[in-house]
Amino acid sequence: ARVERLAPAWLAVVGITAYRTAFGEPRARIGRQERMIGGAHVWALPNPSGLNAHWTIATMAEEYARLREAVLTPHPAT
Repeated sequence: ARVERLAPAWLAVVGITAYRTAFGEPRARIGRQERMIGGAHVWALPNPSGLNAHWTIATMAEEYARLREAVLTPHPAT
């Protein structure tokens, strides 16, 4: 409901486990998701928690940069 009210073009979910649990998609991967929520494109990001040690600062920065590029690239209306 909040996403529909605020109407963002993009919704980022920090933490793939959170995304998988919240949306019942156990096989979801980091990156752009096929689903849209309230008209917003969805991107799952790695959680920057220290418990997520297999993601380095560099690889997290790369993923956040991929999201930035997607946000700045015009998309046809869906």
